[in-house]
Amino acid sequence: MALDDHCRGKDCRQGRTFGVMFFLENVRVIRNDCVGDGLYELECFAPQVAGSGRPGQFVHVEVKPCSSKSVSPLLRRPFSLYGVDAERGTISILYRIRGSGTSILAQTRPEECLSVLGPLGNGFSLPDKESSTLLVGGGMGIAPLVYLADRLASLGCDVNVLYGAETASELVALERLVRTGANCHVATMDGSRGHKGIVTDLLIGTSAGESARISMDEFDQTSTGGFASTARSLFPNTGATGLGRKHDMIYSCGPKEMMAVVAQFAKEQGIPGEVSMEAHMACGVGVCLGCACKLKSDDTGYAKVCSDGPVFPLNQVEFAVREGVR
Repeated sequence: MALDDHCRGKDCRQGRTFGVMFFLENVRVIRNDCVGDGLYELECFAPQVAGSGRPGQFVHVEVKPCSSKSVSPLLRRPFSLYGVDAERGTISILYRIRGSGTSILAQTRPEECLSVLGPLGNGFSLPDKESSTLLVGGGMGIAPLVYLADRLASLGCDVNVLYGAETASELVALERLVRTGANCHVATMDGSRGHKGIVTDLLIGTSAGESARISMDEFDQTSTGGFASTARSLFPNTGATGLGRKHDMIYSCGPKEMMAVVAQFAKEQGIPGEVSMEAHMACGVGVCLGCACKLKSDDTGYAKVCSDGPVFPLNQVEFAVREGVR
């Protein structure tokens, strides 16, 4: 199939908002795979975004193809950078079908063209030394943490991941996390894999953490064939729990109730941390004020998730937690 003219690299514009450089790029879809029930991973050739994207940033995607004559849906949809390969010039996003916009996106086929605005927002802070890091993700909040885990591993950091989902079939990022060499522990609400319960149980329960540990052997027995033995030789520390030591930094993304527990844990342990906030967005560049989140100490009391975030210091965000949530 011949590429649309929009995808020949001619149609790419550069801009800046609140000090952050971004591109408006028409990109070619490489694949758009269903990886679970209503869950998709989309990879596209986006060399400008791939060359400048950082963990924690996001892209604002026009979900209908560039060739579409329709004006609906009017608004773009925000997606965290799930993976970036700067050498190949590719980016990937992980998304769940939730409405008409993502339903249209799920119909996108390879070689079609999409309009992408990004990378947007402020990303995670990366350590300047080999550090012990703890990543806590719940549900779709795992998406920005996967790219982060990959970057941290490339810096020589000790990466430990607590990954929670409703059921085992929703742990779609697990293999990708293991491939980074991260020490992975999982929790599912129905107990179908790892610890039965919420992911924050793993912060305080060493026995729960041990039962939730994902070893390379499990991947030998499931879907990755001979990958496990190769990965063990590359990442000999994979499989250690990593929960018995004090970490230098905590990163989190997911439900607000989960992040509130992570914030309390970090405070009690005296560990700095950062959180990636999720919000409905319209413009994606800080103009419409539609994605405000409440801060603890800011004079205005609120910040824009799209431009001030989506990453914030863990101790600055005001989490509204329902009574009875741990």
